[in-house]
Amino acid sequence: MQIVDQHSMEWRAKLVLAGACLVTFFAAFEVRQPLVNFGFFNLTTSKLAAVLFFITVFIWGLGNARNLFSRRSLDLAVALFCLSDLISTTAAADKVSALKFTLRMFYGAAIYFGVSRLPRRFRSDLVIAGTVTVAVLIVALVGLLQNFVIPVSWDFLLTPFQEEITTFGAFYNVRVASTLPYPTSLSMYLELTMPLALMFGLWLTGRSSTAGRRRWWLVASIAGVTAIMATQMFTFTRSGMVAAPVSLLIGAALAAIFGLGRRVWVMLGLSALIFAALLGGSALVSNKMAARMGIREQHNHYGAVYSVVDFPATLKLGQQNSARLHIRNTGSMTWGTRGEDDEVDVCYRWLDYPGGQEEQVPFTTTPLPHRVPTGGTVNIDVNFQAPAKPGQYIVDFDLVHLRNTWFSAAGVPGLQVPVQFSATSGQRFVSSAPASKFDMASPDQDFTSRSELWRAAIKIWRSHPVLGIGPDQFRLNYAPYIGVAPDSRIRTHDIFFEALANTGVVGLLAMLFLLGSALWVQLRLVREKRLDTTSRGLAVALIIALMAYIGHGLLDYFLWETGVSFMFFILLGLTAWLDYRDVP
Repeated sequence: MQIVDQHSMEWRAKLVLAGACLVTFFAAFEVRQPLVNFGFFNLTTSKLAAVLFFITVFIWGLGNARNLFSRRSLDLAVALFCLSDLISTTAAADKVSALKFTLRMFYGAAIYFGVSRLPRRFRSDLVIAGTVTVAVLIVALVGLLQNFVIPVSWDFLLTPFQEEITTFGAFYNVRVASTLPYPTSLSMYLELTMPLALMFGLWLTGRSSTAGRRRWWLVASIAGVTAIMATQMFTFTRSGMVAAPVSLLIGAALAAIFGLGRRVWVMLGLSALIFAALLGGSALVSNKMAARMGIREQHNHYGAVYSVVDFPATLKLGQQNSARLHIRNTGSMTWGTRGEDDEVDVCYRWLDYPGGQEEQVPFTTTPLPHRVPTGGTVNIDVNFQAPAKPGQYIVDFDLVHLRNTWFSAAGVPGLQVPVQFSATSGQRFVSSAPASKFDMASPDQDFTSRSELWRAAIKIWRSHPVLGIGPDQFRLNYAPYIGVAPDSRIRTHDIFFEALANTGVVGLLAMLFLLGSALWVQLRLVREKRLDTTSRGLAVALIIALMAYIGHGLLDYFLWETGVSFMFFILLGLTAWLDYRDVP
């Protein structure tokens, strides 16, 4: 009977470890469209993996209830953090969106619960660290391919994971997002996972039996970390460019102070130097990186200046017409001609005047007669069809990067020509409104600064000081507080202001308690001489990840995104797992 129980415990332990690996891996591979949809409740790839993990935790707990329900060091902090969201939901005007966000936090708490209760006999911490390493290396490889190799025609491979529009203006479609929805999300995911991958590489190096193998694993670890850092660099996320090396240097200092061995602190310091060298080298050869770092004038990826060379004196309703335009390329991208991957065509649309509503006119494009490099010009005869009914219109000539975007959608205004049609013909007229009124709205032009968002968060908190306005409600309600156009995609860009506005003082204190408790436990683990060097090294990696989260979180907010949210709670679970003393 004892043998049967032993075998039963063995397969249960392996099953729950497999579930933990599944949710850890798929945290970075969430598709935007749910695989299963039950109205309010839906399952994406990541959430389905989480549900499977919860089932394995339940099975594991059937044979090991004492381990499952014994208290861990961060249980109270995680519970209070989620409870503050749930309580604040009562203050939300849109309770559906607030509950959906709260459910996301409870997903994370359940993941923390399962990871912190994983079996100890198989060194579950190293199993999770290994899974994180595999996942982040795949994400980094995809990011590097996206930046250097994948042409526009292959972008559909990443569209299941990414939002339709990831960046705007000068950095339109040059920032990598890999399998995360946005470049900033990718940057934070890499900041959370890279330290764990580095420590896992050092563990593999240390356990090698020969000097040759140790050198091989050391070189492989450096190469892997370099690839991760290069991917993070090409997210062009400035806050990540600062938070990542600074947190690595903090980790190196802690490793040296608490005697984790020269290999650990040297590798951490070397990693920070590699990141700095990659940034510096890229800034020397790339105007984009130099502009993003503020050390060179910014050049737009898309840029164009239009002028009219010849325009018909009269136009026929519903008929084909032709105008000659002179266009200068002021962007950093060379415009290709027909059949090329970087093909750029001239297109047009008709807007009624003064309403600006688009008219239904057959859409045609005119390819460029030749390639146009940066600074080059082209004279082109553009064919366009007039609308079918009389009235006042604006014909808006624009450029389109095929299979990618209209230039106007990337913040480059087109050329607007006012035309007034009588019953038979049309002629140009002088409009009473500026032509810029009819430009496609550019998110960069309507950009709301972080200081304005923080001001809105403070105003909201003053109106709702105790419980806030409700989880995930800032993005739906901030606009009237500062008098800007609403955009439901925009959050406070700060983890503390987000907590203050959405969940009030209650939520802010709960979050501070969670972050402070996690950091205190991790520091205690690093100082704990009775722990093996591997466990203390993993504790340093967790400190680096948490410091990066806090540092980057001063300028961005992430817990709405599954990959970052799940990984955040996985790392909290590992912290509690390492701190648990009563081995069942």
